Amino acid sequence: MSGTAIRSGSVRTLALLAQQVGKPVPEVETPAVIVDLDQLGENLKELQTYADEQGIALWPHTKTHKSPEIGRMQLEYGARGLTVAKTGEAEVFHEAGARALLLHYPPFGQAKWERLADVVADGAELTISVDSAAPAEGLSAELARRGLRASILIELDLGLHRTGQTTSDGAVALAREVSQYPALDVVGISGYPGHCRGTAETIRSRLEASDAFLRETRDAFLAAGLPCDRISGGSTPTRFLTHETCVNELRAGTYALLDRTDGTEETAAVSVLVTVISDTVANQVIVDAGSKTFTSDDHPDGGHGIVVGWPELELEALNEEHGYVSAGTSERPAVGERLRIVPNHACGCVNLHDGLLAVRDGVVDHVIEVAGRGLVR
Repeated sequence: MSGTAIRSGSVRTLALLAQQVGKPVPEVETPAVIVDLDQLGENLKELQTYADEQGIALWPHTKTHKSPEIGRMQLEYGARGLTVAKTGEAEVFHEAGARALLLHYPPFGQAKWERLADVVADGAELTISVDSAAPAEGLSAELARRGLRASILIELDLGLHRTGQTTSDGAVALAREVSQYPALDVVGISGYPGHCRGTAETIRSRLEASDAFLRETRDAFLAAGLPCDRISGGSTPTRFLTHETCVNELRAGTYALLDRTDGTEETAAVSVLVTVISDTVANQVIVDAGSKTFTSDDHPDGGHGIVVGWPELELEALNEEHGYVSAGTSERPAVGERLRIVPNHACGCVNLHDGLLAVRDGVVDHVIEVAGRGLVR
């Protein structure tokens, strides 16, 4: 074996997944992440139809699927462009054919500025959201050196308290400063209402407060003679309320696949196929997937997913490679039985996998490659 090339886990995984094509879902080797193509299409169509009817430009966030195939589907349905978080994702989705990209994350460092300039030089229409001058200044210098340009959105903190300017005056001051840099065009404002969760009443009240800040800042931009044609925001929980706000660009991401947190057993296009491997402990069974398959992301109601077709069961706890399914006093699935579980968080789950099994009518149709997986740089 000395000198033999060792295949990476990614290569092995994709080869193994390819062997599942053509099999009925119950015969697939587990654990495997399943994407129902019909439900995926319904989810994409529903939001695109809403956005079109309301005159809102849809810029789906690719963090959910990290897949060029699904990104191309979103563009084919009518998305204006694709949103990414990291430079590596911008590279992947540009290579996949996306001409318009919104990097909603402040890129810092010469290596990132050079890579982003390469994307622009290759024909991409690039927009970047920033909440300070440093990322914009460095990117501007690199773009100007090559005779290139990019658009800039000034990010606001809408209530998540993660990134973003916290006052309209601060946003205006930053926009004025960035406007002085060569190669950059300030075109508007952005924000992420990630705190708008909970009951319908809580979501609406928090969104109204976020919208008030966006409107105040928009008006301050216009009063200062600054462009504010683009107002980028939104999320999956708030997506169908977007028309009640001043947002004209919607960046929802999870809507494509949905999950336990933002969807239901019926609307989720993604699930994890697992096998029961042990029933030795009373009132529970163990399945062959844990936090390295589902992620350990939590849920307000506890547990780690919906066991499809078994409302009395709960994926109660996870070790790295074991899932604890509590059965209480109910009938338990037998060792060897397959279960399908909708994960708490689609984005985190998908990012753990090199490929997803695309299923139609209960049969594996093809493998969806997660080409953006792990691109944190």
